[in-house]
Amino acid sequence: MERQELTYVEKLQSVHVLMETRQMLQSKLNELEPANETFEVVKDDLRKIEQEIKAYTGDLPIDEIDQSMSHSLFNPAVIEESDER
Repeated sequence: MERQELTYVEKLQSVHVLMETRQMLQSKLNELEPANETFEVVKDDLRKIEQEIKAYTGDLPIDEIDQSMSHSLFNPAVIEESDER
């Protein structure tokens, strides 16, 4: 079966959900003690989420994506405007 390429909006939705999930997992990780057995599971899930985000965004640094998520991903012209300055 051929896999259909995702549209920009579908990619945006996926990245948004992944970023929200990442934030939730980071909060959970901060609550857990490193000796807790769940700590490693959450840490591994967080690593997988970050890999998937990078796959959608072409290996952009996650911190950069997090900062620009609110406007540049919703409006690609924001990136073009900031690059021109």
